[in-house]
Amino acid sequence: MILSSFLIAKAEETSEATSAPPTETAEAYYDFLALDAPSAVLIDAKSGMILYEKNAYQTLEPASITKILTGYLVCENLDLDTMITCTDTAIYGFDRDSSHIFLDVGEEISVRDLLYATLLQSANDAACVLAEAVSGSIDEFVNLMNATIADWGITNSHFANPHGLPQENHYVTAADMAMITRQCIKNKTFLEIFGAPTYEAQPTNKQPEVRYFANGNQMLIAGKNYYEYAVGGKTGYTEAAGYTMVTYAQKNNMELIAVVLKESSGDLRYSDTRKLLDYGFDNYKTVVLGQDKIGTKTVEITKNGKLWATVNFSVDVNFNVLLPSDTSEELLTTEISVKDEDDPQTIQAEVILKLGEEIIGKVPMNKEVIAYDISFNATTMPLITQIFNLICVGILLMFILGHLIFAIKKDAHK
Repeated sequence: MILSSFLIAKAEETSEATSAPPTETAEAYYDFLALDAPSAVLIDAKSGMILYEKNAYQTLEPASITKILTGYLVCENLDLDTMITCTDTAIYGFDRDSSHIFLDVGEEISVRDLLYATLLQSANDAACVLAEAVSGSIDEFVNLMNATIADWGITNSHFANPHGLPQENHYVTAADMAMITRQCIKNKTFLEIFGAPTYEAQPTNKQPEVRYFANGNQMLIAGKNYYEYAVGGKTGYTEAAGYTMVTYAQKNNMELIAVVLKESSGDLRYSDTRKLLDYGFDNYKTVVLGQDKIGTKTVEITKNGKLWATVNFSVDVNFNVLLPSDTSEELLTTEISVKDEDDPQTIQAEVILKLGEEIIGKVPMNKEVIAYDISFNATTMPLITQIFNLICVGILLMFILGHLIFAIKKDAHK
């Protein structure tokens, strides 16, 4: 399904897009790209807006693309040079017949090497060791995973482990995985590892040889599935999940994220992802709208006839407006809309972008509030005090004047 309305992205968002199901403005084209994947999505990475979706809100098993969130949380919470000692609970806390790099109990290895093992080699043992290092236990790390996506407004997915092997209550939607990836790539360290084609992990106290890792997403590596605009990605596979993949690509100031779930073969996940990315790059363009063209807005709020607050609205970045390729940029206009003008706490303003008469996007503006104290003590009480002081001064002047008159009269009778 592709959105029938035009789409907008902001260079640096002031609010987060969520993966809520599309509104009634969307039209269904479920076979538009004739994908093999039963569930897929393509989003604009800058805004989170969906360009194409096929059953993107169906809950399915993610397999190892789970490790995208795991890697991000490690980058957010640990120094890459920290050395970690592998525990038996991490080394043997998963099915050893699955992907791993033969870490040993008591092995000392850096966070950096473990991250590359997790994201490139898809090592389940490395993911478990990192999870324990971040949160103290696998269970607590899982709680962190779910709390994090909840904070991002992602509600249709749930994680039960840091690696992606089948487990009860471990599921995602394609739309959620795209939104999760959109948040994760904001971390520069994560993005660097996410896009690395290969890596060499150094010897350890238990492993005398260099470990060599290669990115499982072949779109990043020279070969038949190489995609020149791909800059990051992660694959996954279990018998229950099928073949899954997330790919992040950049071209001509456009940033796209493609997700495919439950593919029937490894080759088809690459051909479907290529279809998705080519569709986005071929049919959309980015128009940069400078902040100087947006302008500012100042609102004065009064209460009981008194100035309560002055609120200044502005934008501090340029907008990247994503439009269909055949659209005239001259039709693009903006206006500022203000809501809840009676309260400085709830007042909001947004930039409304229009293409002709059609609204194509709304983005919140930055808000600066200058509040004034209009309480009794701050307004009426000072006035009463001033009046009282004036009365006191008047009485004092009258007393002095009376004293002078009395003294003059006394001198006159001498």
